[in-house]
Amino acid sequence: MPNCCCNFHFYHRQFCLKAYGSLTDNFKVLFSAEATTYSSVLNKCANFCRGDRRCIGMELCTIREDLYRCRVCCEWLRLTEKTSLFKDSKECKYMEMNEERTSNVAVNKPATIISVFKPDYQFASNAVDNVTVCPNGLSNAHTRFEFNPWVEIDLQNTFDVLKVLIFNRQDQSGNRLHDLSINIVENGTEHLCGFFEGPGVTGGRLLLFCTSGSRGRYVKLMIQSRPGEKDFLHVCEIQVFVAQ
Repeated sequence: MPNCCCNFHFYHRQFCLKAYGSLTDNFKVLFSAEATTYSSVLNKCANFCRGDRRCIGMELCTIREDLYRCRVCCEWLRLTEKTSLFKDSKECKYMEMNEERTSNVAVNKPATIISVFKPDYQFASNAVDNVTVCPNGLSNAHTRFEFNPWVEIDLQNTFDVLKVLIFNRQDQSGNRLHDLSINIVENGTEHLCGFFEGPGVTGGRLLLFCTSGSRGRYVKLMIQSRPGEKDFLHVCEIQVFVAQ
């Protein structure tokens, strides 16, 4: 596959051809636009990407001879072993940003949780033990049935958080991951990194891209329960990525 790159004069990174094809539904659109020329629609999405660091790439499609569409990816990506981010399409191609170097800073950091479903097994530390294969529920971090259940990671330093990767429960009940907010906390002030309405899927991986200003010491994941309702929060692993 060709790997040609386009460098826009106003943006500090390049867009490179990733795939010929259209994006599937496994992502949340950041921005979309239509125009009567290819160059116009390309510039619309590229200009948006200048101001939003969650832009990791863009889909460009020919709708008809006089109409073109771009879509910017993304607030989050749903990753599974059985589904692809792309589907075949002669009318579309996906151009991706050259990737920044990042590192996971959450491994073995202190973690707390609102409650523990199985006190002998399902600790908060399971979410940061660097084990991404959880064949049974005992290896998850798992709350009791709570209103707004949460788990929080202390990064032990202040970071500008770029993205958070969540490994969902792998044996059952992956759909319980829903209405999930990820907040970055510093000095008691919370900044919303991202939100996933869900539902998740069993065995899935969810990658959320943080908004600008997601700087802090703590990363807090919380299910926003509906009034009068309670939820479980359980995950296999949480990875927090910051720029190197």
